[in-house]
Amino acid sequence: MEMLTYKFDKDQFLYQQLYQFIKEDILTGQLVRNEKLPSKRKLGQHLNLSQTTIEIAYQQLLDEGFIYSKPQVGYFVEAIETINLAPENKVAPSIQEDKVIKQSFTIENSHYPVFPNHLFRKYAKEAFEMEMSHLLERGHPQGEPELRNQIRRYLYHSRGVNCSNEQIIIGSSTEQLFTLITRLLPHAVYQIEDPGYPLIRKVLKYEHKPYIPAEIDEEGIVVEALHHEANVVHVTPSHQFPTGAVLSAKRRTELLKWSMKKNHYIIEDDYDSEFRYKGQPLKALQGLDTHQKVIYMSTFSKSIFPSIRVAYLVLPEPLLRQYNELQHKPNLTVPRHIQYLITRFMQSGEFERNINRTRKRYKKKLDLVLETLQPYADTISISGDQAGMHCVLNFPYDFTLPENIEINRISDYTEHSQKKYHRQLILGFGGIEDHLIHHRVTHLLNQLIQKKET
Repeated sequence: MEMLTYKFDKDQFLYQQLYQFIKEDILTGQLVRNEKLPSKRKLGQHLNLSQTTIEIAYQQLLDEGFIYSKPQVGYFVEAIETINLAPENKVAPSIQEDKVIKQSFTIENSHYPVFPNHLFRKYAKEAFEMEMSHLLERGHPQGEPELRNQIRRYLYHSRGVNCSNEQIIIGSSTEQLFTLITRLLPHAVYQIEDPGYPLIRKVLKYEHKPYIPAEIDEEGIVVEALHHEANVVHVTPSHQFPTGAVLSAKRRTELLKWSMKKNHYIIEDDYDSEFRYKGQPLKALQGLDTHQKVIYMSTFSKSIFPSIRVAYLVLPEPLLRQYNELQHKPNLTVPRHIQYLITRFMQSGEFERNINRTRKRYKKKLDLVLETLQPYADTISISGDQAGMHCVLNFPYDFTLPENIEINRISDYTEHSQKKYHRQLILGFGGIEDHLIHHRVTHLLNQLIQKKET
């Protein structure tokens, strides 16, 4: 019996690597049937690994039938048909040094990675304890009752949303939940903000649903310009995407009045309402609605972290009845263990504390951005800075974007582009470290002002 020798990667779990190494040796015939494996003590000493690591790897190989054990004797290779493993990737990895490093101001890279990871580790350990084995079973199709209860409580206290637990549906994304809405309203004609969230257009096109672009100005969606054929309107009233406009009180009243017509509904997308920096928090349209005409939707992508992939929907009671009667409901795509982590995070009060901490961090970043922009006040104006993780820079002239900068224009999000949108830049600041903000914003503006098109 030869001692097994492998090279380990410090960034991966050791027991997983050891399991994979031995498994590949068995499948490729390097370890033959009935060959005895080294004892846990000897292999641990040879590889400088703990006996616990060896034991976990051996146990996994045993559970999957790659090895068998003889009491008081040791572990042996099971009779397994050898196979040819997939060839290794021969493409040389790209060398980062040869690439031009771009400075990013995009919204996608505008999330600052500050999060109490230790709490999620604690909750994850709880979720996988033996007494939590029920989480391995299929859950409620609308989501865990405990999580829906926490969402209801949070929405009532923070956004003024009035609903029951039964009205809440949890999904993996805004895209999935918006697709569900199109199934509940199969004959609707949609009106969507232009410029607006491109994912909404994507879903409507994929589902072959008719839609009409809606005009946006500094007060948000122009209600009086809504098309007479449209009966469902999608809006981002707290912080219009991407202009940053906040829907005025007058427009809110007009929109709610519009929704009182037969078969009319408002889809309120409240994606980053937690991060408001000026004035009092605005009450959600859903909380002002007295006729069950507002469909409320939001996500944890901004309030927890982007990869959490959990969103939620609050259906008006008439649509909830339609949902319950729907024969082919979409499957719940959020694992119950993830739902458990979020539930515990909210129950402990850490969810709201984390939002408050994060809001302060983003407010500090915004203040640094505005301070940096002050010397350029005669050249550019700023809008959309009441909330969120980006603001809009408005230029009086056309310009060419430098190649070493990643940044979007408002026109990138329009269907019927206007010249003013081509002169508006979306400055995402959330992902830039504080000490770099002044330098990067100054560098951007100096290049744009020098490169303006005459």
